[in-house]
Amino acid sequence: MARRNKNLDKQISADYISKKSTEDLREAKGWLDSLLELRKVQKLYNTYVNGIKRAVDINDVNKVYVDYRMDGTLTGRLSCASYSNMGVSFHTLPREDKHNIRSMFTAPEGYSFITVDYAAMELRVLAHIAKETKMQEAFTAGVDLHTYTASLLFQKKEEKIKKQERQIAKAVSFLIAYGGGAYRLSETTGISQRRAEKIIEKYAEVYPGIFRYMDFVHDFIRQNQYAYTIFGRRRHLPDVTSRDNQVSKGALRQGLNFTIQSAASDILLCAIKGITQSFKGLNARIVATVHDSVEIIAPHDEVEEVLEIVYDEMVNYKTVKKDFGIQFNLPLKIDAEVGTSFGDGKEVEFKDGRPVL
Repeated sequence: MARRNKNLDKQISADYISKKSTEDLREAKGWLDSLLELRKVQKLYNTYVNGIKRAVDINDVNKVYVDYRMDGTLTGRLSCASYSNMGVSFHTLPREDKHNIRSMFTAPEGYSFITVDYAAMELRVLAHIAKETKMQEAFTAGVDLHTYTASLLFQKKEEKIKKQERQIAKAVSFLIAYGGGAYRLSETTGISQRRAEKIIEKYAEVYPGIFRYMDFVHDFIRQNQYAYTIFGRRRHLPDVTSRDNQVSKGALRQGLNFTIQSAASDILLCAIKGITQSFKGLNARIVATVHDSVEIIAPHDEVEEVLEIVYDEMVNYKTVKKDFGIQFNLPLKIDAEVGTSFGDGKEVEFKDGRPVL
């Protein structure tokens, strides 16, 4: 009887186990993905669909009312509280292709639903207040900021930038703006912490004005225990004097974030003021605001005029100039959609301030 090759037996066994494990893992991954999707759908249904139904039942009318608060956030941003303790907050309505909860909110018959959103508002504010000329130039040229940033970070032509590189550039821009570091960047993007450190070092070379601004804000907070915005708002930060290093660092992060987010919010609030005043004589009206956007319903025959007014107030920021005398060193930009509901809008382009419908 021929002696069996033990090494061959081991190899066959290892191959079988490896193949079996791969199949099992793929099957398990499919099951876990389905479970996660089910939980996601259940959360959407319970929080929003059921929540909206309960709110409608309370009102005894097919509407949900929102509760906006000028003092609801520490950052100075306008907040929207949950409706009647039912968990429905207009600010947090998700928008996804598969589960478009926003489409539940429709315009009345004969009206259009208009959503206008500031594009990259907080980074535009940061570029202005930090006097970061390279970032200002990118916004002025109208290029995609994150692709532009990635080309500088990875020293590639913009057309050679990969999707992941753009995502890393986008992540680091927001993390730096809000006081995040290498650990957080690593966790967010899935890259090593060492690589994250290198990217942040390169970011400081690419956009030195932002880091100079950060140092200025941090020094000011340490000396004065508060931060301020270009609109004159203040946020007091006495925790900066804490002996607990984590607490004092937290105060510095909050102060930096406040100077950006609060200013962006005030720009939108000024635009809303101007839009409301300009709507006199029209049947159009603002029905909501979500972060850096404003939601409007307007009769079909008023849509073009409404979009012109909104463009003038948001892009040309007339009220900001008039009431505060602020002139930005870069252009503001909006993205507009028109549809029959909050979730089905089609993008509208503008030419010389006029919508192309």
